[in-house]
Amino acid sequence: MLKRQQGLSLVELMITITLGLLLMAALTAVFSNTLGVNSRSLQLSQMQEEATTVMDLIVGDLRRAGYRGDAAMLVYDPTNASDEFNDSVAISSFAGEQSDSCIVFRYDENGNGSFEAADESFGYRLRDGVIERRQAAATCTEGGWQDVTQQDMLTINDLQFALTEQMFNLVNEQRVTVILEVAMPDDSEITRTLSTEVVIRNAF
Repeated sequence: MLKRQQGLSLVELMITITLGLLLMAALTAVFSNTLGVNSRSLQLSQMQEEATTVMDLIVGDLRRAGYRGDAAMLVYDPTNASDEFNDSVAISSFAGEQSDSCIVFRYDENGNGSFEAADESFGYRLRDGVIERRQAAATCTEGGWQDVTQQDMLTINDLQFALTEQMFNLVNEQRVTVILEVAMPDDSEITRTLSTEVVIRNAF
C-alpha cells in the first residue's frame, strides 16, 4: 500500500509565500520610516548646532567690544589715553537688508593700547541669507567681508541687533540684543530662533 505524501500543497505554498512577502514589505516600510525620522532628527540637530555655534561666535566677539590694554590710563592719565576704542558699537545694514542687520565694533585684540584699524575692527552682518564677518575695517555697505555660514548647511532668515544704553552707578552701560532666525536649507518651514543679550562691559 502506497504511503500518502506529506507536505504543503501548491496552494498552501503560494499562500505562505504571499504572507511572507507582505510581512517583508511591512517591515521594510517601518524600517524606511524609521530611517527617515532619524535622518530628519539628525538634520534638526545639525541645524541647532550650527546656529548655536554662530551665535556663540558673535556673542564672544561682542563681549570684547571696547576692550583696551591700557585701560588704566583712563584713570591716571585720561588726557593722553586713546579714545579709539570708545563707544565703538554701531548698527546699520548692507544695502537691501533689514536696517539693523549689521553691527560693527572695535577692541584691542593684541592688548597694546593702540588701535590698528585693519586688525582690530570687527563686525557681523546679514547678506543674501549668509552671515558675514568683517574684514580689514570694511563698513557695513562695503565688500570684502568673510562668510561665516554656508547656505547648503544653514539658511539665515533673520539677524537683528539692538543697542540700548543706561547709566548704572554713574557708568554708561551698553547692552546689545542679538536675534538669529535660521531654517533648514531643504525645508524653509522648519526654523529655529535664538536670542540673547550681551552686556558691553568695556563701554566708555
